[in-house]
Amino acid sequence: MKKDNRKAYRIAIMGIFTAIIFIQSFVPFLGNIPIPPLNPTIIHITVIVAAYTLGTKEGMVIGGIWGVIRLIRAFTAPASPLDPLIFTNPLISVVPRILVGLVAGVLFTAFRKRRTLGMVLGAVFASLTNTVLVLSFIYLFYGEAYAAAIDVDISNLLLVLGGVVLTNGIAEAVAAGILAPLISRPLLKMTKRQ
Repeated sequence: MKKDNRKAYRIAIMGIFTAIIFIQSFVPFLGNIPIPPLNPTIIHITVIVAAYTLGTKEGMVIGGIWGVIRLIRAFTAPASPLDPLIFTNPLISVVPRILVGLVAGVLFTAFRKRRTLGMVLGAVFASLTNTVLVLSFIYLFYGEAYAAAIDVDISNLLLVLGGVVLTNGIAEAVAAGILAPLISRPLLKMTKRQ
């Protein structure tokens, strides 16, 4: 494939991933599972697949798009009463999403000779990166307000957030570890042909 055609192909695929992120962000139950006060997500799987099929940089761009959409939604159409408090901060809404693409792409590349292992590890750690960073930043920046909003004593907030990591975070990571490789394998074969 000629260089110009390859570039156009990659831009088109980036557009498709962006469209998927938009759909998952705005259509209920396609990207988030609303369980107040948090919304466990499956959107990270799209970012991970983008990192595997297009590359780390492109995965980071798709993650950044997801984060910016999350930031805008916190201002315009909050999914929960806590969204305007938490997700209007770009450190919480954007940075962890960009790092999902980075972690997935770096681990996939590091385990290039053991592709399946690289995909599973990349997906699990990328998912956990998002969960741990979002919850850590909530605790650091909005601990007291968040504790009051969910009616938890501030001294117990770390335990509550740790419980979220052990329940939602692990479930999201397992889902990513299973689904991202299953989705990525056929796409990688198509990408090789192109």
